[in-house]
Amino acid sequence: MDIEQKLLIELGLNPTEAKVYLACLELGSDSVLNIAKKANVKRPTCYLTLNTLFQKTYVSKIEKKSTTLYSAEKPSIILNKHKEKIANFQDLLPFYEAKFNRGQKPKIRYYEGKEAIWNIYTQVIFPNEETHFFGTDSEKLCNTFPGIIEYWRGKYPQQYKKSKEISSNNKEGARYFENERKYRSIRLMPKDLPVFADSVITEDKIFIVSFEHKFGVLIESEDLAKTYKNFFLLAWKAAEK
Repeated sequence: MDIEQKLLIELGLNPTEAKVYLACLELGSDSVLNIAKKANVKRPTCYLTLNTLFQKTYVSKIEKKSTTLYSAEKPSIILNKHKEKIANFQDLLPFYEAKFNRGQKPKIRYYEGKEAIWNIYTQVIFPNEETHFFGTDSEKLCNTFPGIIEYWRGKYPQQYKKSKEISSNNKEGARYFENERKYRSIRLMPKDLPVFADSVITEDKIFIVSFEHKFGVLIESEDLAKTYKNFFLLAWKAAEK
């Protein structure tokens, strides 16, 4: 798939719509038959797709005697329309955020894949003023997300310094402990109590990550976060300095 087609798909077109729009761009004003040939799609499919693109204002049409000609909308005009939509969304963002945060029930979201988990760590967890990392397997963390500690330390230095972490107590964990304790509060789990998932507690969130299976669960609940923070503090007292 060409990058031009891929970008159109990212803007909301399906693959056939993207191909037909690109064909229209190259042909100028033309018939359904010629556009279908250029896009390498069947004529009935092209006809339906052009009607959809017309409704989305990606193409215009001209009735000419016994035929209808279609032409692509100028790309800069389409760009401006998308900018207007984004601007309108930004104007209503406070309303949407209020809807998003309404209610007392905990919000639970499931994330799968390295990119999704990285985004939660770097955009949701690290900016918090208070973070407690419980059971981190430093070897799996750094192998799964190379440079994540350096990113955190450089992007959010104050939050990083104030964080607390209890790391798994293995060979790599001991090396990690020696390096990290120069910068922030960190302790080790007892050797006979290995931990296989990473848990992070903030003021109002809990994020649990399986490095093995590359998935995470984000729970948004101030009550649960406070409760699990107390569990963390209990473990902190028992952890090795």
